[in-house]
Amino acid sequence: MKFLKKCWQWFWRQSRLNKIIILGLFAVIVPFCLPTVVSWFRPTIIKVGVAFYTYERASFSEGTTTTYFFEKRNLVTNCSLRLIKETQPTGQDPIANPQSWVILKLLLENASDQPLTHLRLGVRSPALSPTTELLTSPNVEATGHMDTPLRATRPAYIISIAAIAPATSTVLSLKTPIDDRLRRFIYEDHRTVTVQVPFVSAGQFREYPPIVSRTNAIKILNREGLLRTEDNREADEALASTLMLPDESDVSSKSTTYQLLPKSRTCSEGEAGMW
Repeated sequence: MKFLKKCWQWFWRQSRLNKIIILGLFAVIVPFCLPTVVSWFRPTIIKVGVAFYTYERASFSEGTTTTYFFEKRNLVTNCSLRLIKETQPTGQDPIANPQSWVILKLLLENASDQPLTHLRLGVRSPALSPTTELLTSPNVEATGHMDTPLRATRPAYIISIAAIAPATSTVLSLKTPIDDRLRRFIYEDHRTVTVQVPFVSAGQFREYPPIVSRTNAIKILNREGLLRTEDNREADEALASTLMLPDESDVSSKSTTYQLLPKSRTCSEGEAGMW
């Protein structure tokens, strides 16, 4: 108590400009420290891991040949994660609906020995929009939509999950088409794409800001591949939808000229998935 009293007296001895600077720094630091402080007093029931990358499905022509490619790249470092391409004579095997997306993946783990019901969490990122589509693993039922939570000024993508079994993990994928706004934000303005999970709640605990761990994009892609091929005996979920099918149909029927994303960098595997 004496320490707090001394800090308060020291604060009031500062000039008005210094007070404004101190309050500004305090307002910036608190949101980052709050989840850690909360975790000291509340056991971690739900663990949240996040990774995101872009996926592009397109083609380019050189002379009499056309190269069709499907590429996943780290959204933060712009490193190529996986690239599949095939060259064909121009005019043969045309690719359907060239397009690109931002894929934000959430790995949720119920770390408790009891089922979690009526789970709700908010996800906030410049990469999300009303066109975002929610894909889930088949062991959960979930819905999502853009909304502005109570006591908040900025919209977030609100995800509702009916239940998660004890000691079980599940994968959620938020898939957003890269439109002119998002392309300008990432590649022209070179602004940082951040991800926040401002709250999580369930029938078993009150709303609180969880600690979000950054997941290496390469690792989450490898995990995703194991889940799809069912080679991992410890995994109890499998992806209900494969995001990266070459013949995936486009929800838009508009006929537009697709503009390729800026060329990605070639990085080592250790660097490629970092963010």
